[in-house]
Amino acid sequence: MYGSHFDKEAQRERTCSLVHGTWRCVGVRIASVGACALMVGQLLLPSLALATECADPAAATGEVAAAPVTPAVAEDAAPATAPATDAAPTAQTVAEPQQTAPTGATDESNDAAPAEQNTPSDNAATPANDAIMPCGVTDVVGGSDVRVNITVWNNYTDIKKEETIEYVKGIALVDGDQSALDGSALTFIGLGDLIVHAAYDSASNKTTLTLDISKIQRQKEEQKYFTEYRENKSKMTTTYDGSKLTYTGTEPGNIIIGDPDDAFKGDTEATGKPTINEIRDDYYTRTHVYERACLVIPAAESESESISFANVQNTDFNWQLATGPQVTAGVPNYDADKYEIAYECWQEFENNEPVAAWYSDNGSHGSLPTITKFKSGKEYVYSLMLKPKDGYSFSDETVVTVNGETVKSSLSGEFLYVPAIKTITMPASSENEALENLNVNDVKTDYAPGEAPRATATIPAADADKYEIAYECWEEMDGSDPAELKPVAFWYSDPAKYTPGMKKIEHFEEGKFYMYSVELRLKGDNTVADDCMMYVNGHWTHHIKTANGVFAPNADNMLCEQPIDEWRAIDVIEIDGATTTFKAGDKPVFTANVPTGSNSLPQCEYWTGSDGSEVNSQKFWDQNITNHIDAFKPGVTYRYGIYLKPARGFYFTPDTKLKINGVECGYQVGEASVVDPESGWIYTLWLNTDLTFTPEATPTPDPQPTPDPKPTPQPEVKPDTKPEQKPEAKPEAKPEAKPVATTTTTTKTVEKTTPAKKGDAVLAATGDATALTVAALGIAGATVAAAGLAATKRRKR
Repeated sequence: MYGSHFDKEAQRERTCSLVHGTWRCVGVRIASVGACALMVGQLLLPSLALATECADPAAATGEVAAAPVTPAVAEDAAPATAPATDAAPTAQTVAEPQQTAPTGATDESNDAAPAEQNTPSDNAATPANDAIMPCGVTDVVGGSDVRVNITVWNNYTDIKKEETIEYVKGIALVDGDQSALDGSALTFIGLGDLIVHAAYDSASNKTTLTLDISKIQRQKEEQKYFTEYRENKSKMTTTYDGSKLTYTGTEPGNIIIGDPDDAFKGDTEATGKPTINEIRDDYYTRTHVYERACLVIPAAESESESISFANVQNTDFNWQLATGPQVTAGVPNYDADKYEIAYECWQEFENNEPVAAWYSDNGSHGSLPTITKFKSGKEYVYSLMLKPKDGYSFSDETVVTVNGETVKSSLSGEFLYVPAIKTITMPASSENEALENLNVNDVKTDYAPGEAPRATATIPAADADKYEIAYECWEEMDGSDPAELKPVAFWYSDPAKYTPGMKKIEHFEEGKFYMYSVELRLKGDNTVADDCMMYVNGHWTHHIKTANGVFAPNADNMLCEQPIDEWRAIDVIEIDGATTTFKAGDKPVFTANVPTGSNSLPQCEYWTGSDGSEVNSQKFWDQNITNHIDAFKPGVTYRYGIYLKPARGFYFTPDTKLKINGVECGYQVGEASVVDPESGWIYTLWLNTDLTFTPEATPTPDPQPTPDPKPTPQPEVKPDTKPEQKPEAKPEAKPEAKPVATTTTTTKTVEKTTPAKKGDAVLAATGDATALTVAALGIAGATVAAAGLAATKRRKR
């Protein structure tokens, strides 16, 4: 009986002991699984939060306010412009354990940014939408009471980019308004200081920089002079290249110490707070632009072979009425490599004055109308211009023959001008033709104060049987109204033109303005052609057809002044602000002016192209141009010209020098210039200057990928369980800098940021649901672990 009982009792004890052991094993395993889940949640929480924030920094929306985690700048942070490696550390924000925060909760360090992150002190201001916000989490507390401590290092790679501004023949064209450089000096090595003249053109948004190189002697070979490199701080740029996250160890806390049931009480002092330490390296590239000037002095012109004889052949002088001039002259084959015909010219003369002209090159050679056909009874004079080819030149000793006959010639710059080779007079027609030219000569327009008006106009003897002077008229103009001149007194050569009450001009008065008019009366059955041209004292004038002739209402004018006692010569013509270079596709702009008080008075500017095109700044001449320059074309050489008149009491001479934008420039006197044949004084001056340019075709740029205005940093998280591992100061994959300049210099600057704790920060700094899920996993693990320990204790009891 006792044996049986003993057996059952022993069996029960063995069974209970086995069951209790099994429960103990199960409890231990449950506790282990819970602890593992807890540790996984602790390790994944900061990493996943950081990755989520980098991928979508704006994801924190809704009821939970996402607290920015931008590191603050320490007050004693060193400026980023100093490339020192011992930069003062910047401050870092700290978030205390808190899972949610009310909307609008802020941290006083949220508005701070890393020192010199995007707008360094010596850089141009950067738009706010391009600002680069660093990504990372500092002292974020997860749901399992895990603290993450991040130290930020700012790493700067400095790149030196060198650029050269080239002055060709002393002129450089740069983008933008650089007029502030006007009057500044550039110091060239081996040459000295040269003053910069800057002229800004708002139409093209470009500035022409000019250096006076007239005193620099040319050498046999091209010379280049350079200035020292100087940094242009306005061009410095800073770009964000990315970041790297390095795990440096975990400071353990008392995760499971004491009663496991305390895990359900939220007793933080009992459970402890393990801290994960990490280092985030932020990488930036700073590009510093250094500029220098390069002055290019062309080589001196090499000596050329002088041409002793120049021959022109096949010139046609046998023209018929109603036919127009054509190109006929040529150069013999044996001289074709030495010179060529620049142009042939026919001029129509009346009273020894040219009234119309034709040029074979269709170029602009003055304001005379173009000859379209030879007219009956008119006199025509033939001339031509020869141009030497490379390696050859003309001289005063060059002998010229045309169709085998020796003719006179004269040098015009490098060209050889052959004037008045042949004069022909077209035969008179037996029938009356419509008059195409009307001329009035000898009109006196230089009355002195106190002189009385008188009839002085005459008709050329050749036209005396065709028309006559009907009457001449002088009107005193009242200029009190700037918008309109009104006549207040009159003088007529024909007394029948006066009306009752009309005020008469008895004599001219000093300082008053007078206008001259004239009417012509036709003789016989002569008529006036629709395209008839009228000239007064050799100058074209507007006219109106009348019942029996024509009337020129404003043929000339005069400001009555005292006679000039002494005429003075103009030695130098100074033109400022002229735009003399353009790119292909640019439209012509005219900006020239003269200094205040100048005795040279510009009338117009113009450009002529090697393709026969031209453009003029004055509508009067520009409207009649057929081959018009609307935009400059690549490959065409353009020459700059200007038309000037002297101030009253002054005149130009053949020795007058020309300076454009401060640089002396050569020129040729245009044939339309008015020159006194006896004294050589020049009263109107058409200048064809030596300033030329040939636009180059603009190359089509290769398409470039558009950079991301807000580069997203891609942190690299590498957790390591080795608590003694030291942080690496340099990344494994160094960001590559891509400087544009030929020569670059790279330096590195590292700024260390140490952590500083700050309480009451929000938990969900990134507002990421994944982080909350991991936090929940950690809480669940802790709960399971505590439950397993409690079960084990109860089984043991």
